[in-house]
Amino acid sequence: MRNLGHFVPLCVVFLTFVILAKAVAPSDSPRDADTGQSSYVGGNHTLDPESVSQFKQLWNATFNPDEKHWARPLVHTLSSSGRQIVFTASTENRVRTFDATTGELLVERQILPPWPMEQANCTQLAKTMGIMGTPVIYIEYEIAFFYVKSYIEDYRVPGGAKPPLNAVYYLYAVYLETLQDLYKFPLIIDDMPADNDPRKMFLGGLVLQRPSLLLLGDMLYAGFGGLCDAFNYTGSVVAVNLASRNIYRWTTQAGPQSQYTDDWTLWHGGGAGGIWQAGMGLASDGKDVYFTIDNGAEIRGSNISTAPVPGRTHLDILSESVTRVTLDEESGKGIQLVDWFRPFDYQAHNGQDIGSGGFAVLDEAFLTPQKKRIGIATSKNSKLYVHDLDNLGGYRQGRNASDGVLQTIHLDGEVFGGIGFYPLEGGYIYVNPGNAPLAAYKFTPSSNSSQLFTLAGKSSASGPHRGSVGIPTITSNQGKPGSGIVWVTEPEKGLLAFKAVPENGTLVELKLPKVQGANEYGRPVFGDGRVYIVDGQGRLIALGVK
Repeated sequence: MRNLGHFVPLCVVFLTFVILAKAVAPSDSPRDADTGQSSYVGGNHTLDPESVSQFKQLWNATFNPDEKHWARPLVHTLSSSGRQIVFTASTENRVRTFDATTGELLVERQILPPWPMEQANCTQLAKTMGIMGTPVIYIEYEIAFFYVKSYIEDYRVPGGAKPPLNAVYYLYAVYLETLQDLYKFPLIIDDMPADNDPRKMFLGGLVLQRPSLLLLGDMLYAGFGGLCDAFNYTGSVVAVNLASRNIYRWTTQAGPQSQYTDDWTLWHGGGAGGIWQAGMGLASDGKDVYFTIDNGAEIRGSNISTAPVPGRTHLDILSESVTRVTLDEESGKGIQLVDWFRPFDYQAHNGQDIGSGGFAVLDEAFLTPQKKRIGIATSKNSKLYVHDLDNLGGYRQGRNASDGVLQTIHLDGEVFGGIGFYPLEGGYIYVNPGNAPLAAYKFTPSSNSSQLFTLAGKSSASGPHRGSVGIPTITSNQGKPGSGIVWVTEPEKGLLAFKAVPENGTLVELKLPKVQGANEYGRPVFGDGRVYIVDGQGRLIALGVK
């Protein structure tokens, strides 16, 4: 844990602005989907199949030619004016607000110069790297938080801005009304040792903050992984108490047996084990935090034990794992491992890692017949894992040393991102594999635990892309039966929508205005009767009823 010195608590900082404190407008989208990453965003966006059939393109906004928006837009209603705005953040470190109804550009600011990407050898992702992970809005005080990658010339080595060792990460906080900084922010998040292994230093130039941010009260969580799988890096979770500014960092590859070297340029010298999830956010049940970890040094070794290990067994080195952690601030222990799961066949994987998909915490109204809470993980190994939230499964804890999960569903393709969940009309989950149809599985709580979800329907057409399709995201209109919609993005087809409840084994597609492609691994964002998406041309598109 790192304390950044005397700091006026956040509640005191905000006292001057208490008159502006507000509850979220029902149709706002202040985070990436929901806190549990179940991808059901509620029934308050005035959307149903009938209204969608009347959709038109309302407006679009264009950006600089080389500017990319991997961070998803957010939607917020300003308390001062009642105006709903769309907030965007880009790889050029530019943040903007637009009028959600008209598309008028309201405020624009470039936070810091972004880091040039030449030495990462992946300029196809973006020519510069600035803001990549989706921000989150602290609703009551109308402040957006996000991580910014920039540089300090000749900071660690000669060469100006370009060397990766001169790049750094900052945590920014800006008021949505003006896009100006919150008092005592930004915080520099760099040169920090991990709490669970002081050798593992956080060097911002060697990592990427890709997953969407998670805000629990005053605690902000972020996941970090590799930057185009280059350099010497170690995956980590960084938690910042926004009131005290205490910073906690937990690394996925810790302890004396973990891979380590002082050569910061050595490929995977820190053991890797990144947290990527194709941009899907870290999930929470309101207390603990769940995520997946990519390939690490242990996976690449040849002498790996096949002996079963319970998930409550402490591990310092985690790879190809679904992971649950908790934050113990009172005792000063920081982030602590609670539980984990690793597929029994992970040693046979050939780049089919579990870290490509995120983790979803389902609504507590949906329990197993034994009253167990449910979580779901997806991955590149074409499987969907249904977990007991309180016992993720460890390693080879099932019958005959198989997976100790509630249910394993074999899919038609690899999954990047996560599932979608519809808690109404009996309950469904949706998964969108690459080169395969969108599939819906119905919740069947009266069955035995190994068949909690059964296939209910598929879309008639497959997505043409192996690993770039988006995360299914679900809306309804005040929860009315028949109003549920599943939204998905596709790099060529753009935005697609389907009735949430399959009819005769088919997910019925709804007609939408043509959108020219979409970002990889994307999802649409919702306002008051409107849908927003970054299309394949890099434009921000607004759809709705004129």
